[in-house]
Amino acid sequence: MLAFLYLIVCAVFGISFVTMCIPDTARFFTACSTNRNVVSKLPPVLFTASAGITVGFLLVPMFNYYAIYILNLFVDGNDMAGRAGVLLTFSIFTILSGVNFTVYLKRLNRNRLSGADRESKIPSYVHSTSNVIYYGIVTVIITGVSAFLMFYSFRLTDGILYAGPSVFSDLSPHTAMVSSFSKGFNFPTQYMHFSGDGIQYHFFFYFLAGILEYLGFSIDFALNIPSIITMVCTMELLGVLAVLFFRRKAAFILAPVLVFFRSSFNVFLHIKELRAAGVPMKSALESIAKSGAWYGQTPFDEWGIWAINVYPNQRHLMLGTGVMIILIILMTPFVRRMCISLIKSGKSSSAPGEVMWLKTFFASREAWIFRKDDPLNPLGITILACVMAAALPFFHGSALIGTLLVLMIMAVVSETRITYIAIAAVSVISSFIQTRIFAGSASNVIAPKFYTGFVCENKTPKGISNYLVTVTGLTLIIAGAFVIYLLVRDIISRKPVYRELIFIAFLAPLIFAFNIKLTEEVLANHKFIQFTLILTDAFVAGALSEMMVPPAKLIEKLPKPWYITVRTVLIIISGLLLVPLTATGISEWCTYVNINKVCVEINTASDLTEWIENNTDPDDVFLTPQWSMNRFFLAGRPAYYGWPYYAWSAGHDTFTRETIYYWLISGCNNNIDEFRRYCHERGITYLIDDPEFYSFDYPGTYFYNKEFFASNLTPVAYFPEEATTIYRID
Repeated sequence: MLAFLYLIVCAVFGISFVTMCIPDTARFFTACSTNRNVVSKLPPVLFTASAGITVGFLLVPMFNYYAIYILNLFVDGNDMAGRAGVLLTFSIFTILSGVNFTVYLKRLNRNRLSGADRESKIPSYVHSTSNVIYYGIVTVIITGVSAFLMFYSFRLTDGILYAGPSVFSDLSPHTAMVSSFSKGFNFPTQYMHFSGDGIQYHFFFYFLAGILEYLGFSIDFALNIPSIITMVCTMELLGVLAVLFFRRKAAFILAPVLVFFRSSFNVFLHIKELRAAGVPMKSALESIAKSGAWYGQTPFDEWGIWAINVYPNQRHLMLGTGVMIILIILMTPFVRRMCISLIKSGKSSSAPGEVMWLKTFFASREAWIFRKDDPLNPLGITILACVMAAALPFFHGSALIGTLLVLMIMAVVSETRITYIAIAAVSVISSFIQTRIFAGSASNVIAPKFYTGFVCENKTPKGISNYLVTVTGLTLIIAGAFVIYLLVRDIISRKPVYRELIFIAFLAPLIFAFNIKLTEEVLANHKFIQFTLILTDAFVAGALSEMMVPPAKLIEKLPKPWYITVRTVLIIISGLLLVPLTATGISEWCTYVNINKVCVEINTASDLTEWIENNTDPDDVFLTPQWSMNRFFLAGRPAYYGWPYYAWSAGHDTFTRETIYYWLISGCNNNIDEFRRYCHERGITYLIDDPEFYSFDYPGTYFYNKEFFASNLTPVAYFPEEATTIYRID
């Protein structure tokens, strides 16, 4: 099937590109870690494949989109432009994959002939049965959990699309975007719930899903398969980051577990509330396990904004997070190198330590540009990082901002700052160009303002602290305590403190979320907090894994009985800590399962949908009820005014359009000429007379003027089973 082939092209190109840019993964891993033996514990394919697939999912669809966009200017017919764009994409990236692998193999052969491999002190990964089994099982588990998460709340069975109540709201505009590319021709792209105003929302992930549906997938597979793949890749990248930092294989599974089952005190507060009401403990636990609503202690908790629900809701979030983790891993060696250089400068006897330290930090060559003959291939790393940064703005704009915030802090304490400058420059230029194309200007997408406190009711420092503790539970507490422990240990042993500095960088998105808002909807900042929590989960995983297998130097000199006792106690503590760290997450999984047992149903084989697909043009705009998820949007056509919250939260001026919309459906004071003029000016060509018009609660004196339209417009289609009429507006 062509859709599977498309995914394969994405994966193969991405893997080949990452391999070409980072030809010596073992050396790169060693540069990221405090111990070169980490190479023996971590198969390079875990990073190469996960990062490669993520990169492929960025670059191939982005090229495909612009190929179709440009070809449409020269090719007669939308379908021809779509087919030609896909064919061109297949051809270009197949060739590029071959070129990338060829360059990599030539470089590998050159190193072999020169003896570089034999002389290198970098250990090689040795395949072992235990590693294959361990990492294989973890990957299968992550894949299974991800697949259940996505398909449970969004699936197609016998022509009926089932969308869970906890996700259908967010998926309403997303499925409309998917259909606009698979069944329509959304070039230049517009928001399907708000036609004619460009698009201010990052939509490229849904273009990828649309292309997959266009190439043969059903809509549930088209949206779920890339969602599952990107989640698996991101979880594995987080696990790789944790192992690189802390050298414990257990961290590879612990980091994803902590993301899947988030830390919070909610479940304990819920139990306390039920117990205070006289509910026995067993009944309280049963009640929580059977709950069909999100428990709320803080504002908007009842929306499930922190629960596992956020990932099937926002399918593109994991892709953006994956790119963030890749860029952090790519830049980690340069932070570690700066820390090592500063330690060495402090030992210099040729000049005062302070002078050498300042020179190393501010004025050395390595602080700003590439080292000479650097075996890490910093040029390749820079190219890879810049290409991802250029593609990210309209895949996930918040992820790009969050990434830049983290990298900004890392750049201060890093070598090779030219790479950070390049990433920032490319990001800004790409964002500016693409926002001009899609949204008119950057100010239409984001308008930064100082806003303290996020959604906290009490915006004092104490109130914010209480909010964070309630929402994040032990995550920040354990991570912070572990970082202090690492700092003391590394200073005493005079080891680079790069992990501690990177942890500080991880806090940047959270700090940003509590001080700046980018759009009218401050709640959107929750994604920045989510980024920080996901990244700090790597440190929590490191803390737990070090308790399970403590550093030998700390306890190896203890008498054997004490050694066994200390190890046993630490293992028990780490196991006990997993309870409060995951309890709320477990309860929220129960809620997720319960709340989505009865789904919203959409008939994908609706006669109305089929008629619209076959009898209207992709750029025809429809005047409809204020629909959210509806069979109409599966036809890939835009509505003049769909459910307004989606357009408002995406930055569109819904107030003005709402006024015009009510004026139109009320019949413009029974003036058909005025009605037609308004519609023609706005590109509206059809009106759908549907029963949902009659049940809506209209403001003021507005109403749906059914008789006016029946008397003045000519019906072009009628669907008795749905009691729906389509009128053409001539």
